[in-house]
Amino acid sequence: MLTGNGRFTVKNKYVLLLAVIILLVVILGRCDTDNEVTVNQVEVMAKIMADGDLYVEELFTYTIQGEYEKIPRYMDNFGEENIEFFEAYVPPSDRELGNFGYAHLERYPVTFKWKAGTYYIQLDAKDETRQIYYRYRLDREAVKYDDRGELDWSVLKADRMDHHNVTVTVYPEQPAKETLSGFTYDRSGGSLTEINHRWVKYENALLPEGDRARLKLFFPSEVLSKMESAEPSATLSERLLEEQKLQQRYEDRERFLKAGQHISRWLTYAAIVGIFYFALSLRRIFSWWSGRRIRFEDLAAMDPIDLMYYFRKGTFRFADTLAGVFSLHRRGMVSVSIVQSGTRFQEDSRAPKRLPEFTIKGNRTDLKKSDRYLLSWLSHGTAVLKLENFSGPTKTERKNKKFMGKYIERKRKLKEGLRRWQELLDSENSKRIQYREYTARKVIIPAMALIHLVLLIYMYIADVTPWGWVVVLAAILGGVVVLASIRWRRKKYMFTFLVVCFFVAAPILYDPLVDEYLNFVILSFLLVGFLPRGALDRRSAAYRSAIKRYRRTLARGGHDVGRAGNDRKWLEKMREDALLLGVGERFMRNISKANPEFTFSEASPLFDNDMDAALDYVFIHSWKGINEETTLGRTWRSDSDSGADSGADGGSSYDYSSDGGHDGGSGDSGGGGD
Repeated sequence: MLTGNGRFTVKNKYVLLLAVIILLVVILGRCDTDNEVTVNQVEVMAKIMADGDLYVEELFTYTIQGEYEKIPRYMDNFGEENIEFFEAYVPPSDRELGNFGYAHLERYPVTFKWKAGTYYIQLDAKDETRQIYYRYRLDREAVKYDDRGELDWSVLKADRMDHHNVTVTVYPEQPAKETLSGFTYDRSGGSLTEINHRWVKYENALLPEGDRARLKLFFPSEVLSKMESAEPSATLSERLLEEQKLQQRYEDRERFLKAGQHISRWLTYAAIVGIFYFALSLRRIFSWWSGRRIRFEDLAAMDPIDLMYYFRKGTFRFADTLAGVFSLHRRGMVSVSIVQSGTRFQEDSRAPKRLPEFTIKGNRTDLKKSDRYLLSWLSHGTAVLKLENFSGPTKTERKNKKFMGKYIERKRKLKEGLRRWQELLDSENSKRIQYREYTARKVIIPAMALIHLVLLIYMYIADVTPWGWVVVLAAILGGVVVLASIRWRRKKYMFTFLVVCFFVAAPILYDPLVDEYLNFVILSFLLVGFLPRGALDRRSAAYRSAIKRYRRTLARGGHDVGRAGNDRKWLEKMREDALLLGVGERFMRNISKANPEFTFSEASPLFDNDMDAALDYVFIHSWKGINEETTLGRTWRSDSDSGADSGADGGSSYDYSSDGGHDGGSGDSGGGGD
């Protein structure tokens, strides 16, 4: 959202940047369809050698769209596989696969990238169908025991392409005297179509990207005649029983994933109900209705401190100290003027050259304690309040590190002063404005996080993920759940957890469940965003709703009653309120258009064109990057939890209000993210 001075808030810049990146990824992904390699057919012949090695010949049929100089063949990550050699050839026409060999064949140049785990076959191909013959040997892929031989081999592991019409035949170099035992595990419907004493054949119409065909074969130990026997961890009958149980899990996989899909759908419905409940709650509707009955004259006549106390729900930011200054100005205790800024501002290209200055008049003894403290704190015991004393370092000063300690200490003292002023205001306003924390959030966020954790673990178990990975996943996500539950007041932890859930669910190879779950994640984002930070009493909530509507009126140039006759008193009140509510520049721009014959700058220094930029610089831009328990670009709050909820609002960059642009807000909705 745009700020009142036409700039984006820091938080909105990050949101916009993320949205642009996602959009570019989508656009570039779609634009890349001009060049594409499709694997139409894969034939594999794998021979179990007597020494336990696996000799493999593969025939890939590619359809190439566009122009390519190399084609990747993914084999292993970081060189961990036991590949003795890997070669690529133009396939011969006079031999069958399995007997291609390499004699008298045209060989393709091959390069290997270790980190990518990929062999690149160098060729020139353009808009054609091309066959490539691969041959490689895997060292000691099979294992020999006294009562059996075993082969546990994953075909096309970690590949990043879809493979159509896959056929894999595995056979021993020395034929077995009895029928082989075989099992296959994939998530895309492949199966063993032939099992006899000579070979095992696996077929799959489509082995999608990310999936793999894992083949487990058991055969007589004499097949591995040149290999020493290893010490077995289980007998053949025990191993066969284990594989049968695992195969049963794969057979039950789709049924369990469908159940997860239905669960995700019902949770999605529950999230929708929750969103509507918090977005259209009775308290919010009541506040909106009651707020519309509050007149403009009542709001304009309201003390600026009360105005901001309602608007901020009793939690001030440092820029809100201006409310106290404007309150005293309306009572004749403070006068306003525009003066030249000091030397350090004059010497800096970005700093304002003119600043508002507030001069204290009258007797302070009759003032409330909070007013006396505010004047003493901001003026340092003098009769003049200079904004330059509250700004952060200039661009020039930032280049000299010796200044930074001074400004960190200044920020600490200003935060402490704000906290003390807030305490005095709280004691004076305790009976007028009641604000309580929305404690149900303490239960909702941990419960929602736990639901996502349990559902993700269920999804991975149903997807037949190895138990070790399930435990690791549960430990990592469980830690994030605990953190989000402990820090339930700060939504950013829950948002982070939901982002993690989004990416954790994506690799599961069952689109109906993944799509349904991702819908649940997105709606959970919205639900967390609508969870209120706290609740005002009904009267205060009605006033806050009215003030938000009043704010939009000011942004459009003010109320007709306030503009009537160009009354200086009413115009000054609206200008002060517009500055406090973060719509100062829009107010001046639109009211000037509506009253072109009136010279506002002559009516009061408050209407000076430099006022908005000066306040924006002093309270926000000069403090960016000066971190003292706050994040970059955040405004300061009077509460101890500087990361409590706030939302972008379309106000000025020194406001960061939680309006969001609608007048239906109530006291029970904090809105926005952290």
